[in-house]
Amino acid sequence: MENQEDEESRESSQSIKVIHLHLDDSVLSATASPSENSGVIKGKYYKQTYRTAWEKMPDFRGWLRGVQGQPTRAYCLYCQKTLHAHRLSLLKHTCTIRHQKAAQIHNIRQTKGTRVFEDVELQGDEEEEPIVEYSKCEDGEPEEEEQVEQEEDVEEEEEESIQMDSFSTHLQKHYRQNIVNPMASIKPPISTHVLDTCKGVPVSGLQVSLYKLIDGRWTYINEGITNPDGRFTNFLERSDFTPGRYKLHYDVDRFFEAKKQDTLYPFIEIVFDARAPNDHYHVPLLLSPYGYTTYRGS
Repeated sequence: MENQEDEESRESSQSIKVIHLHLDDSVLSATASPSENSGVIKGKYYKQTYRTAWEKMPDFRGWLRGVQGQPTRAYCLYCQKTLHAHRLSLLKHTCTIRHQKAAQIHNIRQTKGTRVFEDVELQGDEEEEPIVEYSKCEDGEPEEEEQVEQEEDVEEEEEESIQMDSFSTHLQKHYRQNIVNPMASIKPPISTHVLDTCKGVPVSGLQVSLYKLIDGRWTYINEGITNPDGRFTNFLERSDFTPGRYKLHYDVDRFFEAKKQDTLYPFIEIVFDARAPNDHYHVPLLLSPYGYTTYRGS
Protein backbone atom coordinates (compact mmCIF):
# COMPACT_ATOMS: atom_id res chain seq x y z
CA MET A 1 0.00 0.00 0.00
CA GLU A 2 2.79 2.40 0.81
CA ASN A 3 4.41 1.71 -2.57
CA GLN A 4 1.16 2.47 -4.37
CA GLU A 5 0.77 5.75 -2.47
CA ASP A 6 4.34 6.73 -3.36
CA GLU A 7 3.74 6.01 -7.01
CA GLU A 8 0.48 7.99 -7.03
CA SER A 9 2.19 10.94 -5.33
CA ARG A 10 4.98 10.84 -7.91
CA GLU A 11 2.51 10.70 -10.81
CA SER A 12 0.50 13.60 -9.38
CA SER A 13 3.66 15.67 -8.88
CA GLN A 14 4.77 14.94 -12.45
CA SER A 15 1.38 15.91 -13.85
CA ILE A 16 1.47 19.15 -11.89
CA LYS A 17 4.91 19.97 -13.27
CA VAL A 18 3.75 19.35 -16.82
CA ILE A 19 0.77 21.65 -16.39
CA HIS A 20 2.99 24.34 -14.84
CA LEU A 21 5.46 24.23 -17.73
CA HIS A 22 2.63 24.39 -20.23
CA LEU A 23 1.26 27.55 -18.61
CA ASP A 24 4.70 29.17 -18.67
CA ASP A 25 5.05 28.55 -22.41
CA SER A 26 1.64 30.03 -23.20
CA VAL A 27 2.34 33.11 -21.14
CA LEU A 28 5.69 33.59 -22.81
CA SER A 29 4.20 33.19 -26.28
CA ALA A 30 1.36 35.59 -25.44
CA THR A 31 3.76 38.22 -24.16
CA ALA A 32 6.11 37.79 -27.11
CA SER A 33 3.46 37.99 -29.85
CA PRO A 34 2.61 41.72 -29.44
CA SER A 35 6.23 42.70 -29.91
CA GLU A 36 6.51 40.53 -32.99
CA ASN A 37 3.24 41.83 -34.44
CA SER A 38 4.21 45.41 -33.70
CA GLY A 39 7.24 44.99 -35.92
CA VAL A 40 4.99 43.79 -38.75
CA ILE A 41 2.42 46.58 -38.42
CA LYS A 42 4.95 49.38 -38.37
CA GLY A 43 6.09 50.44 -41.82
CA LYS A 44 8.19 53.13 -43.42
CA TYR A 45 6.58 56.20 -44.98
CA TYR A 46 7.40 56.47 -48.70
CA LYS A 47 7.35 59.75 -50.55
CA GLN A 48 7.75 59.76 -54.32
CA THR A 49 10.51 61.89 -55.83
CA TYR A 50 11.08 63.30 -59.29
CA ARG A 51 12.53 61.02 -61.97
CA THR A 52 14.29 62.34 -65.04
CA ALA A 53 13.02 59.35 -67.02
CA TRP A 54 9.55 60.94 -66.94
CA GLU A 55 10.75 63.66 -69.31
CA LYS A 56 11.05 61.07 -72.10
CA MET A 57 7.51 59.71 -71.67
CA PRO A 58 4.96 60.78 -74.32
CA ASP A 59 2.64 62.43 -71.80
CA PHE A 60 5.42 64.54 -70.24
CA ARG A 61 7.79 65.13 -73.16
CA GLY A 62 8.45 68.79 -73.90
CA TRP A 63 7.00 70.45 -70.80
CA LEU A 64 8.15 68.61 -67.65
CA ARG A 65 11.36 69.45 -65.81
CA GLY A 66 12.76 68.89 -62.34
CA VAL A 67 13.27 71.53 -59.65
CA GLN A 68 16.85 71.89 -58.45
CA GLY A 69 17.16 71.32 -54.72
CA GLN A 70 13.56 70.08 -54.41
CA PRO A 71 13.38 66.37 -55.28
CA THR A 72 9.65 66.14 -54.45
CA ARG A 73 8.64 68.93 -56.87
CA ALA A 74 8.31 69.14 -60.67
CA TYR A 75 8.09 72.15 -63.00
CA CYS A 76 5.68 72.71 -65.92
CA LEU A 77 7.28 74.78 -68.69
CA TYR A 78 3.90 75.56 -70.25
CA CYS A 79 2.14 76.77 -67.07
CA GLN A 80 5.39 78.04 -65.48
CA LYS A 81 4.58 76.63 -62.04
CA THR A 82 5.81 73.89 -59.72
CA LEU A 83 3.83 70.70 -59.14
CA HIS A 84 4.02 67.67 -56.87
CA ALA A 85 6.46 65.09 -58.27
CA HIS A 86 3.81 62.39 -58.34
CA ARG A 87 3.17 60.59 -61.63
CA LEU A 88 -0.60 60.35 -61.20
CA SER A 89 -0.86 64.01 -60.21
CA LEU A 90 1.17 65.02 -63.26
CA LEU A 91 -1.08 62.98 -65.55
CA LYS A 92 -4.13 64.73 -64.09
CA HIS A 93 -2.40 68.07 -64.66
CA THR A 94 -2.17 67.37 -68.42
CA CYS A 95 -5.98 67.12 -68.58
CA THR A 96 -6.64 70.51 -66.96
CA ILE A 97 -7.94 73.39 -69.08
CA ARG A 98 -5.17 75.61 -67.78
CA HIS A 99 -2.40 73.30 -69.02
CA GLN A 100 -4.09 72.81 -72.39
CA LYS A 101 -4.46 76.55 -72.92
CA ALA A 102 -0.82 77.04 -71.96
CA ALA A 103 0.15 74.38 -74.53
CA GLN A 104 -1.72 76.31 -77.22
CA ILE A 105 0.04 79.53 -76.25
CA HIS A 106 3.39 77.76 -76.32
CA ASN A 107 2.62 76.44 -79.79
CA ILE A 108 1.67 79.91 -81.04
CA ARG A 109 4.93 81.26 -79.65
CA GLN A 110 6.93 78.64 -81.50
CA THR A 111 5.17 78.88 -84.88
CA LYS A 112 3.96 82.46 -85.07
CA GLY A 113 5.99 84.09 -82.31
CA THR A 114 8.51 85.95 -84.45
CA ARG A 115 5.85 87.51 -86.62
CA VAL A 116 3.73 88.57 -83.68
CA PHE A 117 6.67 90.01 -81.75
CA GLU A 118 7.60 92.26 -84.72
CA ASP A 119 4.04 93.60 -84.91
CA VAL A 120 4.01 94.32 -81.19
CA GLU A 121 7.25 96.31 -81.46
CA LEU A 122 5.90 98.37 -84.39
CA GLN A 123 2.84 99.31 -82.35
CA GLY A 124 4.83 100.21 -79.24
CA ASP A 125 3.90 103.92 -79.32
CA GLU A 126 0.18 103.27 -79.60
CA GLU A 127 -0.12 100.29 -77.25
CA GLU A 128 2.32 100.77 -74.39
CA GLU A 129 0.32 98.99 -71.70
CA PRO A 130 -0.12 95.63 -73.55
CA ILE A 131 3.61 95.64 -74.32
CA VAL A 132 4.44 96.14 -70.65
CA GLU A 133 2.22 93.22 -69.68
CA TYR A 134 3.72 91.09 -72.44
CA SER A 135 7.33 91.83 -71.41
CA LYS A 136 6.55 90.90 -67.82
CA CYS A 137 5.15 87.58 -68.89
CA GLU A 138 8.20 86.82 -71.02
CA ASP A 139 11.08 88.27 -69.02
CA GLY A 140 9.88 87.45 -65.53
CA GLU A 141 11.31 90.57 -63.77
CA PRO A 142 12.60 90.13 -60.21
CA GLU A 143 10.09 92.63 -58.77
CA GLU A 144 7.15 90.66 -60.13
CA GLU A 145 8.60 87.37 -58.91
CA GLU A 146 9.02 88.73 -55.38
CA GLN A 147 5.39 89.84 -55.27
CA VAL A 148 4.16 86.48 -56.50
CA GLU A 149 6.21 84.61 -53.90
CA GLN A 150 4.58 86.58 -51.08
CA GLU A 151 1.04 85.66 -52.13
CA GLU A 152 -0.87 82.50 -51.22
CA ASP A 153 -1.15 79.58 -53.61
CA VAL A 154 -4.80 80.17 -54.43
CA GLU A 155 -4.30 83.84 -55.25
CA GLU A 156 -1.25 82.98 -57.32
CA GLU A 157 -3.18 80.52 -59.48
CA GLU A 158 -5.99 83.02 -60.08
CA GLU A 159 -3.54 85.76 -61.04
CA GLU A 160 -1.62 83.51 -63.41
CA SER A 161 -4.79 82.27 -65.08
CA ILE A 162 -5.96 85.87 -65.67
CA GLN A 163 -2.60 86.83 -67.16
CA MET A 164 -2.60 83.71 -69.32
CA ASP A 165 -6.08 84.44 -70.69
CA SER A 166 -5.23 88.08 -71.45
CA PHE A 167 -1.97 87.08 -73.12
CA SER A 168 -3.73 84.40 -75.17
CA THR A 169 -6.37 86.92 -76.29
CA HIS A 170 -3.65 89.41 -77.20
CA LEU A 171 -1.82 86.87 -79.37
CA GLN A 172 -5.00 85.67 -81.04
CA LYS A 173 -5.89 89.23 -82.07
CA HIS A 174 -2.52 89.77 -83.76
CA TYR A 175 -2.60 86.30 -85.28
CA ARG A 176 -6.00 86.90 -86.87
CA GLN A 177 -5.05 90.35 -88.12
CA ASN A 178 -1.93 89.07 -89.90
CA ILE A 179 -3.65 86.20 -91.72
CA VAL A 180 -5.60 87.10 -94.85
CA ASN A 181 -8.57 84.78 -95.18
CA PRO A 182 -10.69 85.34 -98.32
CA MET A 183 -13.52 83.24 -96.80
CA ALA A 184 -13.57 85.12 -93.51
CA SER A 185 -17.04 86.54 -94.14
CA ILE A 186 -18.49 83.09 -94.95
CA LYS A 187 -17.73 80.64 -92.18
CA PRO A 188 -18.46 76.94 -92.70
CA PRO A 189 -21.31 75.54 -90.60
CA ILE A 190 -19.13 72.85 -88.95
CA SER A 191 -15.37 72.80 -88.40
CA THR A 192 -12.85 71.19 -86.06
CA HIS A 193 -9.34 71.85 -84.78
CA VAL A 194 -7.16 69.13 -83.19
CA LEU A 195 -4.16 69.89 -80.94
CA ASP A 196 -1.61 67.52 -79.38
CA THR A 197 -1.49 68.53 -75.71
CA CYS A 198 1.65 66.48 -75.02
CA LYS A 199 3.78 68.31 -77.57
CA GLY A 200 1.72 71.49 -77.85
CA VAL A 201 1.48 71.24 -81.65
CA PRO A 202 -1.40 70.83 -84.13
CA VAL A 203 -2.37 67.29 -85.15
CA SER A 204 -2.10 67.06 -88.93
CA GLY A 205 -3.12 64.10 -91.08
CA LEU A 206 -5.91 62.94 -88.74
CA GLN A 207 -8.98 61.50 -90.48
CA VAL A 208 -12.27 63.04 -89.31
CA SER A 209 -15.75 61.94 -90.44
CA LEU A 210 -19.08 63.73 -90.04
CA TYR A 211 -22.40 61.94 -89.47
CA LYS A 212 -25.97 63.15 -88.96
CA LEU A 213 -28.76 61.40 -87.06
CA ILE A 214 -31.59 60.84 -89.57
CA ASP A 215 -34.61 58.67 -88.69
CA GLY A 216 -32.77 57.17 -85.72
CA ARG A 217 -29.66 56.19 -87.74
CA TRP A 218 -26.28 57.82 -88.16
CA THR A 219 -25.96 58.84 -91.81
CA TYR A 220 -22.55 59.51 -93.33
CA ILE A 221 -22.13 63.10 -94.57
CA ASN A 222 -18.46 63.69 -95.41
CA GLU A 223 -14.90 63.14 -94.20
CA GLY A 224 -11.50 64.72 -94.49
CA ILE A 225 -7.98 64.99 -93.09
CA THR A 226 -6.72 67.78 -90.86
CA ASN A 227 -4.30 70.23 -92.48
CA PRO A 228 -0.84 71.14 -91.11
CA ASP A 229 -2.56 73.58 -88.75
CA GLY A 230 -4.72 70.74 -87.37
CA ARG A 231 -7.95 72.06 -88.91
CA PHE A 232 -10.63 70.73 -91.24
CA THR A 233 -13.61 72.84 -92.35
CA ASN A 234 -14.92 71.36 -95.60
CA PHE A 235 -17.51 69.00 -94.16
CA LEU A 236 -20.46 70.59 -96.00
CA GLU A 237 -21.55 73.85 -97.57
CA ARG A 238 -23.69 76.40 -95.79
CA SER A 239 -26.52 75.85 -98.29
CA ASP A 240 -26.58 72.11 -97.49
CA PHE A 241 -26.55 72.56 -93.72
CA THR A 242 -29.74 71.89 -91.75
CA PRO A 243 -30.32 71.83 -87.97
CA GLY A 244 -30.07 68.46 -86.27
CA ARG A 245 -27.84 66.15 -84.26
CA TYR A 246 -24.34 65.61 -85.67
CA LYS A 247 -21.38 63.41 -84.76
CA LEU A 248 -17.66 63.87 -85.43
CA HIS A 249 -15.65 60.63 -85.61
CA TYR A 250 -11.86 60.93 -85.09
CA ASP A 251 -9.72 57.94 -86.16
CA VAL A 252 -7.04 58.44 -83.49
CA ASP A 253 -5.90 54.79 -83.46
CA ARG A 254 -4.58 55.01 -87.00
CA PHE A 255 -2.90 58.33 -86.24
CA PHE A 256 -1.02 57.08 -83.16
CA GLU A 257 -0.22 53.78 -84.85
CA ALA A 258 1.56 55.65 -87.63
CA LYS A 259 3.65 57.38 -84.97
CA LYS A 260 4.33 54.04 -83.20
CA GLN A 261 2.70 55.32 -80.03
CA ASP A 262 0.24 53.51 -77.76
CA THR A 263 -3.19 55.00 -77.13
CA LEU A 264 -6.15 54.17 -74.92
CA TYR A 265 -8.84 55.13 -77.43
CA PRO A 266 -9.27 53.42 -80.84
CA PHE A 267 -11.48 56.32 -81.90
CA ILE A 268 -13.16 59.39 -80.43
CA GLU A 269 -16.72 60.48 -81.19
CA ILE A 270 -18.21 63.86 -80.28
CA VAL A 271 -21.99 64.24 -80.56
CA PHE A 272 -23.53 67.72 -80.55
CA ASP A 273 -26.82 69.43 -81.41
CA ALA A 274 -26.82 72.13 -84.10
CA ARG A 275 -30.05 74.06 -83.59
CA ALA A 276 -29.40 77.38 -85.34
CA PRO A 277 -29.03 77.14 -89.15
CA ASN A 278 -26.91 80.31 -89.38
CA ASP A 279 -24.48 79.58 -86.53
CA HIS A 280 -20.93 78.33 -86.83
CA TYR A 281 -20.25 75.14 -84.84
CA HIS A 282 -16.51 74.87 -84.22
CA VAL A 283 -15.39 71.81 -82.20
CA PRO A 284 -11.78 71.89 -80.91
CA LEU A 285 -10.26 68.61 -79.69
CA LEU A 286 -7.35 68.67 -77.24
CA LEU A 287 -5.83 65.23 -77.71
CA SER A 288 -3.31 63.05 -75.89
CA PRO A 289 -2.74 59.26 -76.03
CA TYR A 290 -4.60 58.71 -72.76
CA GLY A 291 -7.09 61.57 -72.58
CA TYR A 292 -8.94 64.25 -74.51
CA THR A 293 -10.98 67.41 -73.94
CA THR A 294 -13.47 69.18 -76.16
CA TYR A 295 -15.61 72.31 -76.03
CA ARG A 296 -17.43 74.67 -78.38
CA GLY A 297 -15.02 77.11 -79.95
CA SER A 298 -15.52 80.19 -82.07
